[in-house]
Amino acid sequence: MAGVGNIYASESLFAANVLPNRAARTLNEEESVLVANSIKEVLLRSIRQGGTTLRNFLQSDGKPGYFINELQVYGRNGQPCKVCGMPVQIAKHRKRSTFFCSSCQH
Repeated sequence: MAGVGNIYASESLFAANVLPNRAARTLNEEESVLVANSIKEVLLRSIRQGGTTLRNFLQSDGKPGYFINELQVYGRNGQPCKVCGMPVQIAKHRKRSTFFCSSCQH
């Protein structure tokens, strides 16, 4: 998902139950709408939480972003999925990491 960023792409696709390696052309209209809505929802939740602090990101008031506490798959390689308990997996594409649950996502 170009332009969304790794964290929010992983989280949005998880929320939509779509595997990250699926070509966009294979999504039906319902799935496409679900992915688009999931992107909006994940980004809005992140904004409300002040973003995602992984290392040194801070908000303008010096506080960290708390969306990291809501991450379902990003950065959780090998850890149990919070929904089904299967291990979260990682895929690399052009030096970028994508996290997903092969049980919850199709």
